[in-house]
Amino acid sequence: MLKPVTIVCVVISTLNLHLTPSFAKDKNPYKGTSSGPARNEGHGRALYTTEKKHPDKAERNAVFQDYGIPKDQWKNYVAVYRVPVSLGGSNIYSNIEALLKNQANIKSRIEKQLLTKLRSKEITLDEAQLRILNWQTDPLAAPQSQK
Repeated sequence: MLKPVTIVCVVISTLNLHLTPSFAKDKNPYKGTSSGPARNEGHGRALYTTEKKHPDKAERNAVFQDYGIPKDQWKNYVAVYRVPVSLGGSNIYSNIEALLKNQANIKSRIEKQLLTKLRSKEITLDEAQLRILNWQTDPLAAPQSQK
């Protein structure tokens, strides 16, 4: 003879019912985290983001080593995101590249111009990302004339 517990289990599995235990009900894993805009007493009443916009020191050092840059030359380079976070890029390690400082300045200028065009809806996010990936050949990379 089958026990009542066994019968209930068979019925539930036969009907494909999904019963969640009461302790797992409506648990929000993000509740109470500071992953979004938050208020901080050190920042007054202003909103700030905890989103990482630049590679940290450990990532920078690892990228310089992966690129084979001699340690005495590290001061001439900057680690940046290939597709910046501001243009929808990820802050994962595979999105980091090493650039000479003057190249990074040009790329930063292009990023700001693309972000302005994106916000004014002159270009799409896909176009902005494609253009920042090909920033060296982008028309915005041309030297600006001095007036």
